[in-house]
Parts: sequence; C-alpha cells; structure tokens
Amino acid sequence: MKKFMVPLFLGVLTMPAWAWAHVNGHITSINPEARQIALDNGRTYTLASGVTPDRLAVGDKVTVNAETVNTENGAKQNIINKVTKLS
Repeated sequence: MKKFMVPLFLGVLTMPAWAWAHVNGHITSINPEARQIALDNGRTYTLASGVTPDRLAVGDKVTVNAETVNTENGAKQNIINKVTKLS
C-alpha cells in the first residue's frame, strides 16, 4: 500500500497549475473580432476555437470554464472552453 501512496502523493504535488476553473460573473463587454469577453471581475477572457459569443450579450450572467496559460512572450492569457448562460 505504501508503494502506491508515495507516487500518488507526489503526483498530486506536481499537478499542473493550469487546471480549469469555473468562474461566475456578468459580461461587461464583448469583442467578437478578438474573440474576447470581459467579466465584472475585471478580467478579459479569450474564447477557444469552437466557442462562439453569438448568443451572449453585455449584462448576461455566465459561468465559464477558464484556464490561465502563459503565452510565448511571458504574458498570461485566460482561455474559455465553455460558457454557460445563467438565468
């Protein structure tokens, strides 16, 4: 059992920090050309390919699945792979 637990524990410690997170908020702006939305938490999110802002509007309450990634120039970018409009 100990042989199994040590690698499992070490694996949990080294899990990547880019795990997806659920973020709730209201949309404050939409930029369809840049494929970006901004939420009332002050962050701007880029929509992943396959995610469209077609049915979204400023003021909508949403939950997004977001991942923060490092870009080639060292900046951080918030990527959305799913947007759920809340009522």
